[in-house]
Amino acid sequence: PSTAYQLTPPVDFRAAVDLLGDDHLIVDSERMLVIFRKGVLNLEVVEGDLESAEQVTIKVLDSSPQAGETENTLVERFLEQVKTTTETDWAEVHNT
Repeated sequence: PSTAYQLTPPVDFRAAVDLLGDDHLIVDSERMLVIFRKGVLNLEVVEGDLESAEQVTIKVLDSSPQAGETENTLVERFLEQVKTTTETDWAEVHNT
């Protein structure tokens, strides 16, 4: 399952992933695949686009987790690196 995250302010994922040096594939204006720490992340923009994403869903498509690392941990480590690079805060969106 994918998890949704709210980003404040919006993130330019094209630029952020380039700065992080992570391999990636841009599928279209609202979706990219990112290779991060031996995992493949499917990032889809819910609000905005890859250059101004306000809300995204991220799903781990494939991974070889390190000891003690879960899929959620992998996504959160990716978002923490994005936060450090872009100075953007993120919060998990809980649907009611």
